[in-house]
This record gives sequence, C-alpha cells and structure tokens, in this order.
Amino acid sequence: MCKLDEILSKENYFEKSFLIDVFLNFQNQSFNLHSLINSDSVTYMLIHINLVNRVCKKLEIQSISLIKEKLIRDYDEKIFKKIIIHKILLNLIIENHKKLTVSMLIADIDYHEVILSKL
Repeated sequence: MCKLDEILSKENYFEKSFLIDVFLNFQNQSFNLHSLINSDSVTYMLIHINLVNRVCKKLEIQSISLIKEKLIRDYDEKIFKKIIIHKILLNLIIENHKKLTVSMLIADIDYHEVILSKL
C-alpha cells in the first residue's frame, strides 16, 4: 500500500490541483466527492455538516461524539471560530492511494464537501 503523502508531496502538486476527487470507503461501500487540499492552515480533516447524513447512510456508519470539543478557525483563517463536537471514521482513497481509519471532523465548511489537511 502506498502512502498518500507521496502523491501529495510531489513537486507542484498543489499548484496543479487544489480540488481532487476523493473516495470515502467503509466495508466495501464507497462515496465519491470532491475535496479541497489545504496543507498549511487546516490541522484536521473536515467534512461538511450537510454531507454527513448522506455519507453515513451510504457507508452505513454513525458519527461519533468527541470526548472533548475542538475549536477551529474557518479554513480561510477568518477570526470566527467553530466548535466541533462530532467526527466520523472511515477510509480515504485518492487515486490509487489509501489512508485507513481517517478521522474527519464534522463542520460547516462553507462551499467545500471535504477539506483535507496534510496527511
């Protein structure tokens, strides 16, 4: 199995493609969507709150309450902060590269379905 950081660290990768196709996977079920890659300003992987119900239903998973809430800035570094209290766990596939058991925090991330941090 290849590491995702190999593909994401290729020279000029971020200049060529900020939006990429991503597959969320859990027990042989897949969900295809587009993701913004933001390696510098986002510490966590985020999934849009309005998308979570469809993903959970399709992959037959449930969101998980965080033990301790997380406070994050908007992905564009606005001063407004968001409180995160739930996450989902699943596998992430980009091209032919897999990252197993990824934790994605559920948040209102404006226009994007998913925002990936540097893996």
